[in-house]
Amino acid sequence: MKRTNVFRTLASAGAAVVLMVSLTACGGSPDDASSDDFCGAMEDVGKSGDDFDKQKDAVAELGDVGTPDGISKDARKGFELMVDAYDDSSDQDELDKKADDLSDDEEKQSEAFSKYFLDECMDDMGTGMPSEMPSDLPSDLPTDLPSDLPTELPSDLPTEIPTDLSDLPSELESMLSELPSEMPSN
Repeated sequence: MKRTNVFRTLASAGAAVVLMVSLTACGGSPDDASSDDFCGAMEDVGKSGDDFDKQKDAVAELGDVGTPDGISKDARKGFELMVDAYDDSSDQDELDKKADDLSDDEEKQSEAFSKYFLDECMDDMGTGMPSEMPSDLPSDLPTDLPSDLPTELPSDLPTEIPTDLSDLPSELESMLSELPSEMPSN
């Protein structure tokens, strides 16, 4: 079974693409970054687009920034896995291979980092959607709506399809007579 790519936690203006890969954790990145610095660096990773070299540079900068102090142990390991994977990959194919080779524990750590990133940063980066409803919306519903809407269908609706076509307009009758008598089956 091929694992899904989970190691490019790329945050672009409202979306996160996660594609984490594994390697031995480096542990060299700071662990006391401000949330703003961390989220800004993650946003830069997202802005790097699909160009592997730009992604690699942005992830290296993210590694220099590090993570905020409150990150869980598993999420921190997932962060380190991502930074190391990019550092040790020379191209996208090599990075994808590393994603395919994730152990179960590394996959959980990568997912923990992705969740941490989404929880920590997505409110700051926004989704492109307005964060608040406009204040000029009416607060009262109209009160003059009819309350006695009909609830029953008319009882004089036909229940059978007529087989006698003599009552149909002549144009429709001629069109229907040109239809094949049997419909082809698939």
